[in-house]
Formats: sequence, C-alpha cells, structure tokens
Amino acid sequence: MKDRVLFFAMIGVIGLLTFIHKVEIFLFLAIVFIFFSYKIAIKSLWAILFFNLSITLGYIFESFFTGKNVFDYLILFNLRVFDITFLVLYVNSKINIIKAVSFSKSLRFLFSATLSQIDSFKRSFDDFIFALKSRSVKKLSERKKKEFVLAMFYFFLQKALYNSKERSLALKARGFFD
Repeated sequence: MKDRVLFFAMIGVIGLLTFIHKVEIFLFLAIVFIFFSYKIAIKSLWAILFFNLSITLGYIFESFFTGKNVFDYLILFNLRVFDITFLVLYVNSKINIIKAVSFSKSLRFLFSATLSQIDSFKRSFDDFIFALKSRSVKKLSERKKKEFVLAMFYFFLQKALYNSKERSLALKARGFFD
C-alpha cells in the first residue's frame, strides 16, 4: 500500500511541477533534494546531462539569431528537469514499482516486461565491458574504441528489434491488442 501511495504522490507532484513557472521554487526544491540524497542528485545530473545540454545549446544558438533572451527560460527548464528526474529516481529507490501498479494486471505486466528488458540490456552491457577489459592488456586506440562502441550499438539495436517483435507477439497472443 505504501508503494502505491508514494507512486501516485510522485505522479501528482510531477503534475504539479509542470504548472509552476517560478525559478525560485525549482531552485529551492533542487537544494532541498540535494540534501535528501547527494548520490541521487549526482545520478540525476548524469541522467539528464546529454539531453539538457543539447536543448540548452540549441536555444542559445537560436537566441543569437533571433536576439531573444532565452536564459531565464533555460534556467527554469533545466531546474524543472532536474527536480522531476531527481523525484522519479528518489521515489523509485524507495518503492517497488511492481507492487505500486499491482492494481492493474496490464500495468503490472507492462512494467515487468519493461524492467526485465532493462535488466537484460544492463547485463549485456556489463558483459561487453568485462569482455573488453579482459581482452585488453594495454589502453585501446581511438579506432578500437570506436569499433567497440559501434559493435555494441549494432548489438543493442538488433537485440531491441528482436525483443520488440517477440514482445509484440506475446502481447498479441495474450489479447492486449489485435
């Protein structure tokens, strides 16, 4: 029951945060969140780094051509994304998501399938890294690193395509869609 209450409270707070447009509130929340868990705050920053950096650079680039001041919006946007990401990661570390959605058979199945795929991909990624480390005596050249990343990308793309076909067939067989 606790898991379900926290899960729906998190969804409610995320909904509320999307309607707030005050930088001060998001800055205050970010500071409070950092005090809650410094580790999750760092994890949140790493999780949103690429996405936020690309959006921020795009807006800055656009502002040079239009002359609009977008820095206030960028601060609000980045703080909002950080706060929401932190909230999701923090609540996710405190609850069992499968128990939280146990009221719905379809949601429980969907979350179970998703989490099993995430776990499978994480194990495969770890296996790739361990294999690379065990087969490398000296530091890899840039060319070898690029080949490794490309091979990993190809593997994960093929695995995702295969898994999506298999899962859609399984869902179709269980009557989730026609």
